[in-house]
Amino acid sequence: MAVSYKETYRAAVLGHTGRGNYGHGLDIAFAGLPGVEIVAVADPDDAGRQRAVERTGAARGYADYRELLEHERPNLVAIAPREPDQREAMFLAAVRAGAKAIYSEKPFARSLDEADRILAACDAHGVKVAVAHQNRAFPGGQFVRRLVAEGKIGRLRALRAYGKQDRRGGGQDLMVLGTHMLDLMRYFVGDARWCHARVVQDGHDATPADVRPAEEQAGLIAGDDIFAAFGFDHGVTGTYESARAGDGGKGNYFRMDLCGTDGILTIWSSATMPVYFYPRPFSLPDRPDEWQVLDPEPLAMPAGAPAGASAMHPANQVLVRDLLAAVDEDRPPRSGGHDARAALEMIMAVYESHIEGGRVGLPLEQRTHPLARWGAADKSR
Repeated sequence: MAVSYKETYRAAVLGHTGRGNYGHGLDIAFAGLPGVEIVAVADPDDAGRQRAVERTGAARGYADYRELLEHERPNLVAIAPREPDQREAMFLAAVRAGAKAIYSEKPFARSLDEADRILAACDAHGVKVAVAHQNRAFPGGQFVRRLVAEGKIGRLRALRAYGKQDRRGGGQDLMVLGTHMLDLMRYFVGDARWCHARVVQDGHDATPADVRPAEEQAGLIAGDDIFAAFGFDHGVTGTYESARAGDGGKGNYFRMDLCGTDGILTIWSSATMPVYFYPRPFSLPDRPDEWQVLDPEPLAMPAGAPAGASAMHPANQVLVRDLLAAVDEDRPPRSGGHDARAALEMIMAVYESHIEGGRVGLPLEQRTHPLARWGAADKSR
């Protein structure tokens, strides 16, 4: 891909070994990019920081990300910890330090009010934000989007998305992995207009007593079995479900079926899996041989990729290159912060709908976490 940055970038990577580490290759997302120099890494863990400096080729390491930002004044920042509890503070500090572009791990925030504050600060200072929803760059997503536009499956009528269905099935799966699937729904069909959902815990409808802190410092969650429906324009309905599968999630469940009037396309959340096509609007168990395997053109590993770079690396670099092009062209990035907030809003709508006992409209009027309000209301009775 041609490079057309209007300026060179001084990049910094913010991580925290032992508290989220560095999610999905974000520590090396800038490595080897033309016009980008990784000047520093911040990590409070001494050993982790040294390893990160070596991996990234950074010139310096800092124990405190605030010190790094004050001294180095980078204009490109990776907010890399997998756990989102430090996300808002890191964003606001990077904005104050003069960052022009920020690439962030998902989930974008723990609640909508957090996401609102982050985006308000970034928008006010003209900072472009991209979020690591790599499905927007994976070959399968690009290929399926084109096939749908070409009419491969007729009129698109339904999106059926599934979580990993492992021990995290339910609320944890929805928060840390469902964000990929819900963002992918929006990538294909635009904004959701409503949500109708049910949250189940141990076989009963979840109650305030079932609300719990998520693993990985991801805020509040509930349920071990979730089913949600979303309404989109043009009569498209999306569904998302996640439960704890009896096989422990060992099946390759993390996928989406795009169902049309003439066929089905199945895509996995994967950089390497093929796309499957079924030439009928509904899958027939007695005709499994009709499934066809379609191979999208793979993403090549970029020249100069660090040793051990995963299949996520090419997709991360596609999204970062697009982020820097968005700065040049003053446009939203392909995987922007506003898109990531909209996916988070769909997650929050699942709980809002369950609590209300019916369909809720999007966007949500209430911006604080529905489960926090639910618990507080229950305690006040």
